Amino acid sequence: MMTTGVTPEMDRRNGWLFLAMYIFVYLAAPVTYVGVVQATLCSRIGADATIANLPASSFLFGGFAPLVLSLIVPHRLERRLLVYSNAITAVLLGAVFVTLAMNAPPRVILVVLVTQGLLQGFTNASSQIFTFQCLARGTTEEGRNRAFKRTFALTPFCAVSGSLLAQYILSGGLQSIRFPWDFAALYGIGLVCLLAITVLSARLQLAPMDDDPPQPFLRELADSTASFIRSRPLMLLLVSYTLWNCVLAIAPTLALFSREAISREPAELSGLMMALRFGCKSIGGWLLGAIALRWGARFSVMTTHLLLAAGVIWASVVPGYPFLFAFGLIGAGELGGAWMPNYGITLSRPQVAARNISILTLALPASSFAPAMLGYVADQAGFRWSFAAAAVLAAIALAATMLIREPDDARKSA
Repeated sequence: MMTTGVTPEMDRRNGWLFLAMYIFVYLAAPVTYVGVVQATLCSRIGADATIANLPASSFLFGGFAPLVLSLIVPHRLERRLLVYSNAITAVLLGAVFVTLAMNAPPRVILVVLVTQGLLQGFTNASSQIFTFQCLARGTTEEGRNRAFKRTFALTPFCAVSGSLLAQYILSGGLQSIRFPWDFAALYGIGLVCLLAITVLSARLQLAPMDDDPPQPFLRELADSTASFIRSRPLMLLLVSYTLWNCVLAIAPTLALFSREAISREPAELSGLMMALRFGCKSIGGWLLGAIALRWGARFSVMTTHLLLAAGVIWASVVPGYPFLFAFGLIGAGELGGAWMPNYGITLSRPQVAARNISILTLALPASSFAPAMLGYVADQAGFRWSFAAAAVLAAIALAATMLIREPDDARKSA
């Protein structure tokens, strides 16, 4: 179905710009995907598993920001907000770079990391939501699915390159770079990449859309929330997305498990973990895109839950270095973070897509307890109990997705 005002040229242009943006997103992945590298850095300065997961928890908590922005930002400013979100993320990465380059005390580094995780949760969530909204206004549904297939099949190789470079740096491959300059170098690379994303996002072309008449904020919030709640498909997708985020939160704990699984420090393997994560994400990107084009986005979402469940089960039962393949399965399943908001767009009218997927993104703060909780379970009962809890959550998320039935255009959420 053609989105009103979208020309074939816009459809192609925006699809390729989306790919170009994700090249730099994935090159910066070691530091923009808050979790493994941050947990490794916290562990390096003496934090336990619970504390090492705090940056990831604070990152998830920031996910409520897009809901507020989607209600107060008019359609004419949506692309500008996307540009500002990416620029602020660049500033945050620069702040961590400066802190590490100054060799600040461990407590200061920890505070900066947690603060950066929280604020980057705001900006990353806003960037993601308004990227999808810009795509909704600049591509057709078929064009988005095609762009997703192409982007997530090709660009994860950039994350593999970035992750292998991170592995080389953190494992002491460059004799002249020692802690904390090794971690600082990763944040410096991320800063450059985010500046490139900022420039590319400014070049997206959007179909015109009339702004809604302004309403009091609380009334607008109440109306939008009520409309979302009345939509059974969107509510089931919210449950699915929340549980998916809880399961994905196992990644930092999974990294710390390397001490037990293969008797190696996480810092020695974090780059390799990320390389496996994104290498398999490339395969998953092609697979999920093919599934969506053949059977629809719901089946792609279901597949992401199966992949996450397979990852935690693999980590629980496979010993030695093959254990690391769990990061590959987690990486492929991680694409649910793209496919679930995209599915939310499919379930919504274009005029309210940003608001609906902003409410959907409340799954991030709703699951912000999960990284620290899973780390606490690992500290108190053992890593495998933490993995078992994640597997159960994945099964419930899959069941919720299977219950979704797509409405026709007339019954989509308004």
